[in-house]
Amino acid sequence: MKQYKKVAVSACLAGHNCRYNAELKGNPEVMQKLKEEDCEIILFCPEDTCFGTPREAMDLTQTDEGIKALTKFSKEDRTEPIVDYALNFFAQNPDIELFIGKARSPSCGVCTARVYDEEGNLLSDKEAGIMAAEAKAQGLKTIDDEKYIDIK
Repeated sequence: MKQYKKVAVSACLAGHNCRYNAELKGNPEVMQKLKEEDCEIILFCPEDTCFGTPREAMDLTQTDEGIKALTKFSKEDRTEPIVDYALNFFAQNPDIELFIGKARSPSCGVCTARVYDEEGNLLSDKEAGIMAAEAKAQGLKTIDDEKYIDIK
């Protein structure tokens, strides 16, 4: 496997209390592997930075205007702050070589985020979250945390 020097990692994977419900969801295997590979780790969390913790959960929803990050109950559109955060993050860190997102996250999931229709029916569970989609658009190598453990 290629050695990556600078890696962007979802902060929740490092054990930071930044998930919507304030529960910890660290991934010590990923963090240990990155340390063993002597990577510079740059942590990020668009949801905590933009909306605080705890906060209302959100889903990716297919709308007439495209896929939006909408809060589960109040249906507030939180897409734009996440996009702005992502653009700023990547502008400030132009030498990132790898993006590791939290699997199934509507912000950071690379290929496991769920998209629903406006009635709440699951359309796909193989999509990129809002920030992960921007990482892909920037041409970065992207991977979900659960897959990173398996690669050599």
